[in-house]
Amino acid sequence: MTIAIPASARCHLWLEEAPDDLGGETFERLHTYVDDSPLIRRLLRCADCGQLYFYEFYEEVDFDDGEDPQYRSYIPATDEDAAATLAKMMPFELLAFSPRLQRDFPKGAEQPSVCWIGK
Repeated sequence: MTIAIPASARCHLWLEEAPDDLGGETFERLHTYVDDSPLIRRLLRCADCGQLYFYEFYEEVDFDDGEDPQYRSYIPATDEDAAATLAKMMPFELLAFSPRLQRDFPKGAEQPSVCWIGK
């Protein structure tokens, strides 16, 4: 089951298939829900248009090689209450929401992949 979330067509990230600039100047941090390795969850706002995004960074610890897979999700949020609801969910539950921007860096990859899911 996929849970649809309204996305802002005015956000410059929405207009790109695979946005590569997701750095510190792209977003303003509004709230941190969790900041405890291997999980970080925040409410971000696009610096260009003001679109809210629920952000999750999740890392799987690889005790064998130290090549920790890393996953980042950016889910457009309609308001702060919607983001707070997402912040209470388990990481695998967030995979049901679309559209969402994924930046995945699995074990063995040379570089991360970035794409919209459900756009």
